[in-house]
Amino acid sequence: MMDENTTNGLVCTWVSVTDDAGRTHMEARWSLRQAAAAHAA
Repeated sequence: MMDENTTNGLVCTWVSVTDDAGRTHMEARWSLRQAAAAHAA
């Protein structure tokens, strides 16, 4: 997993996702910096 912080208060978190067919790909999930910090705690 990799996080990229931006200057506008958003955090992009990359997560590995497996679909119903068994294929895996990376997906970006954006959230507010405050929400991401609360979720990590």
